[in-house]
Formats: sequence, C-alpha cells, structure tokens
Amino acid sequence: MDSISGMRLIQSFTNEEFESRRFAERNQENMTANLKSVRLRSMFGPIIDLLNNIGLVAVIVFGAWQVMEGEFTIGLIVAFLAYLRLLQSPVRNFSRVISIVRQSAAAFERITEILETQPEISDKGNAIELPAIKKKIEFKSVDFAYDETVPVLGNLNLTMKAGQVTALVGSSGAGKSTITSLLIRFYDPQNGTIKMDGHNIKDVSLKSLRGQMGIVSQDIILFNGSIRDNIVYGKLNATDDEIIESAKAANAHDFISAFPDGYDSQIGERGVKLSGGQKQRIAIARALLKNPQIIILDEATAALDTESEHLIQQALSRLMKKRTSIVIAHRLSTIHDADQIIVLEKGQVLEKGTHDQLMQNNGRYKQLHDLQFPQLSDIKYLAT
Repeated sequence: MDSISGMRLIQSFTNEEFESRRFAERNQENMTANLKSVRLRSMFGPIIDLLNNIGLVAVIVFGAWQVMEGEFTIGLIVAFLAYLRLLQSPVRNFSRVISIVRQSAAAFERITEILETQPEISDKGNAIELPAIKKKIEFKSVDFAYDETVPVLGNLNLTMKAGQVTALVGSSGAGKSTITSLLIRFYDPQNGTIKMDGHNIKDVSLKSLRGQMGIVSQDIILFNGSIRDNIVYGKLNATDDEIIESAKAANAHDFISAFPDGYDSQIGERGVKLSGGQKQRIAIARALLKNPQIIILDEATAALDTESEHLIQQALSRLMKKRTSIVIAHRLSTIHDADQIIVLEKGQVLEKGTHDQLMQNNGRYKQLHDLQFPQLSDIKYLAT
C-alpha cells in the first residue's frame, strides 16, 4: 500500500527495481507460507481415507471370521459395510470443517486482539461537557516524554488568551507540535495540568474538547472520494450552501468549479489529483465548515509557492477571525502580527512577547529572524 501511495517518490529515486525485488521477496514468503498450509490441509484427506479403508478391512476380516464361526450372517456384514460407507462422507467433511475452523480461530484471535485494545486516552466516568472557551488556555508545570529517557517538555508553563493569536516558534524538536497534541489530548502529560477556562481537560469529555478545535496542518489528510465528501467531513449534516460558502471563504470555490464535475470531482488517494495549494484550501474549507472555537495551524503554508501562500493566507485570516488561534510556524514572516509569540527551546519557554518586543530583546527570536531575513539585518547594520 505504501508503494502505491508513494509511487511518485519511488519513480523520482528510480527505485522501481528495488521495490519490484522487495515485492517479489514478500510474495515468495507469502507463497511459501500458503504452500505449507495447503500441504498440511492436503494430508487430512488421505489420512481420513486411510482410516476409513482400515475400518473397511477390519469389518470384512472380523465379519468373515464371525461368519465362519456361525455368529454372523452375510447380510449382517453387508449392513455393517453400508453403515461404514455412510459414515465416511461425514467424517471426511468434518475433517475439512476442523481445518477451516482452525484458520478462522487464528484470524478471529487477531481481530479480537485489535478490537479489545483499550485506548490510552478516554473519558473519565464523570466527564463534563466543556463550555465554549472565553478566557484562556493554561499549561501548568507540564512534563511530557514520548520515551521516558528522552523528555520533550519539562516544567512547561504558558498561557494563551482566548480570541488571540498565539504563535509557537523554535528549532525542530523544541516541543511545538507536542503542545498542540497535548491540548487535543492525543496524549496526556506525565506531570502537570492543562486547563481551559479553569477546567482540567482530563475532566471534560473528549467530544466536547475536540469538538471546539479545528486543525490545518502541513501534512494534509484527504480521503479517497469527492471534494464534497472531504469538505463535508467538517460537518456531516452541512447543506450545499454551507459547503460552497466555506469553499469561497477558503479561496477554493473557483478551482473546484473549474473541474468538470465540480464538487463531485474525485480527488484520488490522499488527494493525489490536487496540487499542494488546492489540498490546503480544501482542508481550510473543511475547518471553516466545522466553525471551531480554537484553530490550530501547524505549518499550514509551508512548501507552497508565493501565489498559493497568498491565497491561503487570505483564507487563514478569515478562519482565524474572532477565534483562539495557535500557530506553529517556521516562517516568521507569517506571525509578525500575532498577539503573542512564544519561543520554545528544549521543551521550555525561552521568550515570549510580540514581534517588536522580541526583536528589541536581541534574544533567540531575533537570531531566528535574522537567519531567515539576513538582508534586513544587513540593511539595518548599514543604516547605523
């Protein structure tokens, strides 16, 4: 499946022969296992037939001896042979059923093992409904590690005000995406608490928590189906007017209408028939249709051309309007107007403030900014 969805990558690296060999090896392993299974199953028939024939020989030999002794009649022997013949077919069929049952039992065990796996994150027995956020989101003394030996966040304390744009910046591995994953409760911290308007998110239902959030990430997930199917995923009972309105707000309506089938156009596996910018705008339309209280943007404009980025920035501006927004960004030009910028380093808050405040501090944020815009720092140096 990975080879099919990653066909372009395979072709770009000219690794078709490698993938063919790998497929042939897996196919050979599968064939060997199937042959072994068939060989074992094929033994049941001859064994059952052998046992049946032994039974026939035993009846004939024992019956002949009893006839000579005058204990049995020939008619009684014929009756025994007839009964034995009638028994052979059910016994043979039963052996086949046993083989099928054993195969089914093995498959059933694997399926039930998956179905009975309990999620690590679940609602408490007395979970409450989370009301719409109006004040703030707080991380208090939060510790988290995917692997106990490698901590990601350590004693993290930060506050994000409702209705404002909070940007998270820092080097790779600083913990930016982990913060949003904890907020959505894909994971729970080992220590500390995360609160929304004073409610510990562990005490609220997952549906009410995640129902307030919309996510637009760099790695867009689209399902194999129509454009309409993917947009309506944000609100399953949405009307056509609502779908079109959200697409217009996401600057997606024009390119969707240009397709022969419009909103019913098929986009292929993971949206393979769409460009990167088109996929991003469909994801934004999906988030707009959901109308979330909190919007999380994880590198939503990365790896896009200038024109697509401009269109998406317009759509994101509409999406973020009057919402609590959390923006993870490596392109610092996209967060100059953020109400609060939090600079993370090794899982801790290094700096926070507005763009102008952080630039005046001459700290880590200014270093990152100057690395991205060296020409601006050169101009200021010459001006002084």
